[in-house]
Amino acid sequence: MGLFLLGLMACELRGLAQTIRIDVTPSHLVNTFSPPYALGTTVDRIPSNATDMFFAPDQVKQILEAGWGVVSYRQNTELFVQAWHWNPKGAWSDPLGKGYFRGDATPAELIRHSYGYSLQHRGFTRNGGTEFDGYSRLDDGDVNTYWKSNPYLTKAFTREDESRHPQWVVIDLGKMQEVNAVRIAWAEPYARSYEVQYWAGKGDAMDEPANGDWKRFVSGLITNAHGGTVTLPLQPSPENTKFVRLWMTESSDSCDTHGSSDRRNCVGYAIKEVYVGTVDQHGAFKDLLHHSPDQNQSLTYCSSVDPWHEPSDL
Repeated sequence: MGLFLLGLMACELRGLAQTIRIDVTPSHLVNTFSPPYALGTTVDRIPSNATDMFFAPDQVKQILEAGWGVVSYRQNTELFVQAWHWNPKGAWSDPLGKGYFRGDATPAELIRHSYGYSLQHRGFTRNGGTEFDGYSRLDDGDVNTYWKSNPYLTKAFTREDESRHPQWVVIDLGKMQEVNAVRIAWAEPYARSYEVQYWAGKGDAMDEPANGDWKRFVSGLITNAHGGTVTLPLQPSPENTKFVRLWMTESSDSCDTHGSSDRRNCVGYAIKEVYVGTVDQHGAFKDLLHHSPDQNQSLTYCSSVDPWHEPSDL
C-alpha cells in the first residue's frame, strides 16, 4: 500500500523537483490500519424476498472463499430519509404503537429482515439524489403537514445551547430571482430567534459551499417571534439569488401535534409551509415557489428530520 501511494505521488509530481522522505522509526508511528478490515465492498438494498437465496449456505461459502474477509451489513435508510428498525422487535414510545421506536437490545431470534420506515415530517423534496419514496412537507401546498427537526439535536439531549446546533431550511428557487420577502407558516414548536439569509456566490449552495457565502437580509434577523403565519419584508431592494435559507437558533419548546406526553414532541423547530418572493410598496406578497404534493414542487432541503413515525410508514 505504501509503494502504491508513493507511486501516485510520483505521478502527480512528475516534472517537479521533489524530495520524499520516509520515516520508519517505530516510535514515530502516527496511525495504523488493517487492509482486510479497512478495504472492502458493499451490497446494496436487497429485496426481502431475495434474502433467503442470498444468504443460502452455498452463496455464503462463495463469498467467504473470495477472500473478502469481514463483511458488515447495514440499511442505507439515511439516503431515503427513513428510520431503521435494525431489530424488527422492540417498543414504541407511544403506547398506541407509534412515535419513536427502540429495537430490543438483545435479539431473541435470528434477524433475517430489518426495515426502513419513511418519516412523516421530512422536509426534503429529494432523497440523496433519488426521486421517489415520499415528498417534501415544506412546499407541498398542505398546511396540515409539516417539517420538524430532529429533537436529539436540542439542548434537552445535547446539554448544549441551541445556537451550538442551529437547524436550517434551504429553498432552491431553480434560477436567479429577485427576493425581498418570505412568508412562513410555523407549526409547533416554532423558532423564537432565527435569520433569513440569501446565497451570495457562484454555483450550487448545497453542492459547492466553498464558492460563496450566506448573507443575512437587511431585516433578516428575527428575535422574540411568536409563531403563526408571518410575512416578513426583508429589505427595500430585492437581492438577486437562487437560494434562501432560514437559520434557526432558539425554539419555543412548544408541543407538536403528537402531544406533551413525550418531551421529544416539544423541542426543535417545525414549519407547515414556506413561501419566498417579493413584497411591493403596498405590502402585496408575490410567491415565487411552486407548491404541489409531487416532485414538481420547488426544491427544499433541511438540516435534520424528526424520526417520529408509525407502522404504516413501513
